[in-house]
Amino acid sequence: MRNNSNRIYSYIKKMYSLLFSIIFLFVVGCKANGSFIDPIKPEFETISFDVVEKKLLVEEKLPEHILKLISNWFDKKVKINGFDGDMIFKISNYAEEISLIDDGKRVDITLSFNLILSKPLLSKKQFIEGTVSAYGTLKGDFTIKEFETIITNTQTDLVIRLSKDLKSKI
Repeated sequence: MRNNSNRIYSYIKKMYSLLFSIIFLFVVGCKANGSFIDPIKPEFETISFDVVEKKLLVEEKLPEHILKLISNWFDKKVKINGFDGDMIFKISNYAEEISLIDDGKRVDITLSFNLILSKPLLSKKQFIEGTVSAYGTLKGDFTIKEFETIITNTQTDLVIRLSKDLKSKI
């Protein structure tokens, strides 16, 4: 009889141990489901124009994140230091496409820009235009939040490319 009670006690002990292990793995697993993809923190170079006034025109509705990035970049890093003229910077043709790839997803984003520098005293106008694009991919098992981070990072990369492309054309 004593042998049976030892077996039962041993069996109960193993079951509690197994149950504790399952609960522990579940709790740790739930905490580990956070996003492993860090958002990009953009760093823009300063661009200067020899004009008195600058204006940003966004010709269509943009996602909130990209609109905020472009506005912050334009307000803080696009400088004016002239005595005459104005600058109009237009954003247009924003396109964002999400597609399925082998074992994952891909986001492609493009954006066009047009810059007009007017100097009435010199009767001079300068036009600069361009299109920039960026893409991001995510493969394997991922969460919706991780893919949203990829989209946000791709949008950030697009604005970084926009500022570099504009600076290279000046």
